Amino acid sequence: MRSIPALGLAVALLSAALPALAQQDTVPQAIAFSRVPAEVGERVAAFYNDPATLHFTGRTRIPADGTVSGKVAVLDGTLAVAGRIAGDVVVINGDLELVPGAVVGGSITVVGGEIVGGDSARVEGEMVAYSAPLEYTRRGDLIVISEPRVVFDSIDDADTRAPRRARTRLVLATEGSYNRVEGLPITFGPVAQTGGSNPFRIRARAIFRTEAGANYGVERWGGDVLAEQFLGGHRLLRVGGAVRSVVSPIEGWQLPNVENSLSTFIFHRDSRDHYQRQGYSVFATLAPRRSPFAATLEFRSERHLPLAAGNPWTIFRNNDVWRLQPFAARGDLNSLVARVEWDARSQEDDPSAGWYFEGELERAVRSTLGQPELSVTSLSGPDAGVVAQRGERRYGLFTHGFVDLRRYNRISPTARLNLRVLGAGGLGGERLPPQREHALGGEGSLPGFGLLSLDCGARGELVRVVSTPGREPAEQAFYGSYGCAQVVLVQAEYRGNVDFRVDLSRRDDRAGASESRLSGVWDGTLGWVFFADLGSGWGAEELGGYRQEAVDAGAGILLGRLGVYAAVPVAADGRFVRPSRGPNFFVRLNSRF
Repeated sequence: MRSIPALGLAVALLSAALPALAQQDTVPQAIAFSRVPAEVGERVAAFYNDPATLHFTGRTRIPADGTVSGKVAVLDGTLAVAGRIAGDVVVINGDLELVPGAVVGGSITVVGGEIVGGDSARVEGEMVAYSAPLEYTRRGDLIVISEPRVVFDSIDDADTRAPRRARTRLVLATEGSYNRVEGLPITFGPVAQTGGSNPFRIRARAIFRTEAGANYGVERWGGDVLAEQFLGGHRLLRVGGAVRSVVSPIEGWQLPNVENSLSTFIFHRDSRDHYQRQGYSVFATLAPRRSPFAATLEFRSERHLPLAAGNPWTIFRNNDVWRLQPFAARGDLNSLVARVEWDARSQEDDPSAGWYFEGELERAVRSTLGQPELSVTSLSGPDAGVVAQRGERRYGLFTHGFVDLRRYNRISPTARLNLRVLGAGGLGGERLPPQREHALGGEGSLPGFGLLSLDCGARGELVRVVSTPGREPAEQAFYGSYGCAQVVLVQAEYRGNVDFRVDLSRRDDRAGASESRLSGVWDGTLGWVFFADLGSGWGAEELGGYRQEAVDAGAGILLGRLGVYAAVPVAADGRFVRPSRGPNFFVRLNSRF
């Protein structure tokens, strides 16, 4: 059977040779690589920085009747060519689309993307594409190659550009973030995928929780098994299912996992609240290749359980008591979930142009969620300190929505104006369980205000239960709820750069001579940002429709993606406020949104 590959190779070579013999000019074929060699990155940066290069930023199109006489570079966007370019072409962190009839008089280099339509256009030089993005920083109108970074690969990555061969690997990683319920969740297990354009993938992982009380039994363990089949060729569609027992954050959008982990581990400050999910789901995902659009329809059948805070170790304030958890409604929940994403940003980590939209709609079709009879202590108001018994509370069917819309605008080579509108909450007027409520406040949403301070009074009462799953049988304290029935957040920021030059030379003028003993010049770029945020929250109507509003403002200094910020409150509930403790200083490892 060894003759079959050889015969296929011969046919392929013959098929490639015949068209070449039928024409005078040889049509170059695009060569694709994954990683970007250092010398290629430097050459691409030098090409972009050349004053003779015509620069474009974001999505760019050369129309059919358009002609560019020189060489062209496009940064952070797709270049579509229907006309003629006389010189070389470089596309950085974007794709190149060649329309039939397009002409390029030089060579083509694409970094962080791919070449589409190369066999239907006329290209005089070679065509080379590297799928890995180019890491760079801006220095005025120039770009400088960034130092290599350590990247932690996610085992959830769909990786639509992965090789089409079968592969199997054993993964040891961390799941989610270091938090006050699980400690450090460590996952391990196999990931296997078949080859071809429609592969089958299965991922099985066990989750070990380093914080689970004094016991070392089953409460320390969780799991997640995912199986999915790709359909339609080019990984256009995939269907699959999952079985899981995991600890999930009630809200995870405000801070990335890495930032929340560092905040918890170093400063004893977990910005998230958590609950446990056990059950299964089936789903179908549509994600056309080279399209910013992706959509998923999922059915979930889960059991939800409340979890109390543990006592994980932290570097500072290790002896402090952890913030209480809200008492998540427990019981069974079957729901339909639809998710849509449109990601047309120039790049994911720190975009300079483009749109981003994420929307999710969940409709409960069966629910036994509820809270048992609890001892309730009011923490504020005229009944503060009074202990009462609350009867069992049931949560019926509900509809919940989440929308996140962002616009990134490059208004000059060094300035950006970024805008964001986010809304979340119940849509049908039904009372939401605590794990579907929302709260604002803290570095991820309103940094001028305290963590989760806009919660519509949810943390105004304390509940006590005799025992709760996942901990030793004992009396546990929780907050009665999590937050508001609906929230809206509007964010705006204006960013720019300041270029500076530092001369490190030292001169010795002894004996009338001027001799340089230490010479050197340091060119740098320092980013700056001014921002403002507006947040509103509305409580459940049956609780009086409690409403809160807050406005803050601040500024920051940016060193690449690292930012050092200061924020102050401006107004609360329609009144101007004066900071009582001065600005809130904080650090972010990535852009604010």
